[in-house]
Amino acid sequence: MARTPPSRRARRVELTVELVVRGAIPRADADAARAYVAGLGRYVDGPPVAARLALDAIAGAGVRQRCAARAHLVVGGRELAARAVEPSAARAAEIVADRLRRQLQRLAGSDLATRNEPRVIAGAVRDLVGDRRPPPPRRVKPAAERSIVSRHTYAAEPEPTLSAIADLLDLDEEFHLFSHARSGEDVVVHWRDDRRIGLLFPPGSVLADERDIVVPRPSRYSRPLALEVARAEMDVLMHRFLYFVDAGDERGRVLYLRLDGDYGLVQPW
Repeated sequence: MARTPPSRRARRVELTVELVVRGAIPRADADAARAYVAGLGRYVDGPPVAARLALDAIAGAGVRQRCAARAHLVVGGRELAARAVEPSAARAAEIVADRLRRQLQRLAGSDLATRNEPRVIAGAVRDLVGDRRPPPPRRVKPAAERSIVSRHTYAAEPEPTLSAIADLLDLDEEFHLFSHARSGEDVVVHWRDDRRIGLLFPPGSVLADERDIVVPRPSRYSRPLALEVARAEMDVLMHRFLYFVDAGDERGRVLYLRLDGDYGLVQPW
């Protein structure tokens, strides 16, 4: 019987998965979710790697419960992340594990260098458009009862547009705030209503000429906004998200409506 070449043998690294569960998620679903992520050890070559998996039950008035799974994995000094929202925690984690597997295979394979090439990104966008489902409905809260929950963007380092789009796809995001490697500005790539990828930036930016894959458009605001002003507009107009430059430090931010009905605020590092 022919031996399997070493480069193709299944590798298995002990993968410790830190599991965080928030909300009413059945124990069996949580255990299955952890197993999906732990199974990624076969695609990791090297010392043991730790992963974190967070499961959140999302419920709202008139909305059947859904579960969000978000996983982070650090390999060779690089942080990989993926997210999915599905009717069950196990199914969400299965999708997350599959997205992380593709990222690990890109890291290990020759296609790593092509991840940010226009043809690769364009193909990935085409593949996702057909399967892309609308985001789950948000819980409805009166504007006065909405809290603001802050977090930092997933992109800790400046990156070009194509890398940001790759992150948008891997993380299954509606929008992705990042510091642009070319201009140094905090900008956003996002899914448009016409299923194309948009690029939002401050007025007067040199990024207006980026038209290879994205649809470039300057922010609707000619001046920086205070967070209170941005929130007041969201309270009334209920945008999917609102990208603005903060008047306090002149850094870009995104205010959006979370699935639980509160506001999320994404800010740069």
